[in-house]
Amino acid sequence: MVRSGQLAAEVIVRRGLYDEAAPAPPDQPPATAPMTHRTRRAVTAAAIRYWETGDARAAERVLAEVGGPVPGAHRAGLVLLDGRTASARADEDRVLRDRTVPGAAIIPAVATVVAGASMSGRFDRAWIAIEQAGLARWEFALLGYVHCFSLVMAGQVAEARRMAEDGHREAVAEGKVVVAAGWSMLRGLVANARGDLATAVDSLDIAVRLLERHDPYRMLAPCLAWLASARAMSGERTKAQHTLRLATEAPVGRLFTPLFGLSQAWTTAAGGDTTLAARQADAAADVAMASGQFAVEAVARYDVARLGDPHSAHRRLATLAGLVQGRLAPVMAGAAAALARSDAHGLDRAAAAFTTLGFDLLASETSTASAAIRNRTAAGPTACPHATTPLLRLTPALAGLTRRERDVALLVADGMTSSAIGERLRLSARTVDNCLGRIFQKLGVTNRRDVVPLVLRDT
Repeated sequence: MVRSGQLAAEVIVRRGLYDEAAPAPPDQPPATAPMTHRTRRAVTAAAIRYWETGDARAAERVLAEVGGPVPGAHRAGLVLLDGRTASARADEDRVLRDRTVPGAAIIPAVATVVAGASMSGRFDRAWIAIEQAGLARWEFALLGYVHCFSLVMAGQVAEARRMAEDGHREAVAEGKVVVAAGWSMLRGLVANARGDLATAVDSLDIAVRLLERHDPYRMLAPCLAWLASARAMSGERTKAQHTLRLATEAPVGRLFTPLFGLSQAWTTAAGGDTTLAARQADAAADVAMASGQFAVEAVARYDVARLGDPHSAHRRLATLAGLVQGRLAPVMAGAAAALARSDAHGLDRAAAAFTTLGFDLLASETSTASAAIRNRTAAGPTACPHATTPLLRLTPALAGLTRRERDVALLVADGMTSSAIGERLRLSARTVDNCLGRIFQKLGVTNRRDVVPLVLRDT
């Protein structure tokens, strides 16, 4: 018979209330207890240990004491959360190759393989694992979540959008609030990828409020990080800073370190310092590369290019285009190379490819950059009216400036003084004035007032 303490701990853990479970994890059953009882206790105690202390190794030892395929599958999930992507995939591959494993091991094993393979850019492996789940993929929300995430990472946003909308609609209709939270988060992630930032902010904000009450998979912190990025790209600097601060206070695994780096980069860019933002995105890309998250790295490297430093990103992106499966990475590599060469025709090709894939914001950015390089102002409103990313703000005048000069020129256009700009960009007022002198010379003007119409786009 399963003890009441075990049942109570399982309920608390399933609701994500790990702090309540931490003071009293379930007692260790005697060695003579059935294997199923010892397995349930180990899985529950390991989850509590990990989320209480962040010590994945200690949680792994709890599972290793029991052994078997179910603890092994959960152990691989902890390894993935700890950022050891390749090790987690190898462990779960062994579980899935064993046709005798119980169903209780299949769900966590498939979820781990799909998430890990998707972050690594091995989408073929992810979708094979989903097929191995059989009918379970329609019965467990977790498998739907990771499948949808995989589609986004592969660049299949139209299919991901349909899945997220259907999943959310069904969860709401059935009154499954916890399940709806996950689908709302994925709706926001898909909208963010498409460039529909208003929908992204609304969906992610709803998900955050729901996850604050029930967070069984500890997704509150990543959700907040995605929300901070969406707000930053919308120009909501103060809200983005506040949201990112909340994200850093929530418990999260090392797996999401690159995500937090990118969120920080976009929040920094919203403040006008694209030079620092590009360095932060580059650092996030390095972390992703070190952990084998090559699809995540490709996104991060392209963000470096979007933030104004395509020269340091395009060669690695060309390599990643051969490592990461799917159509998205090659298009990002081509766009970054075109930005580095100021190749308007290459940017036009990238814009068409991004449009085909459904990445409207990336398409609008490359179209705007192409027009600026041709010494034209991009015609008409963009497909993403709420977005204010650096490339969308690019004008012919800005295209002829360095990254730092663009930062200064745009902050001048926003009405900031040299001392205020210096404080924002961590420069002295004298350095700002010297930079402004170079801007005047390049633009052929003599005062701040004349800079404004040259660097601000009509929207």
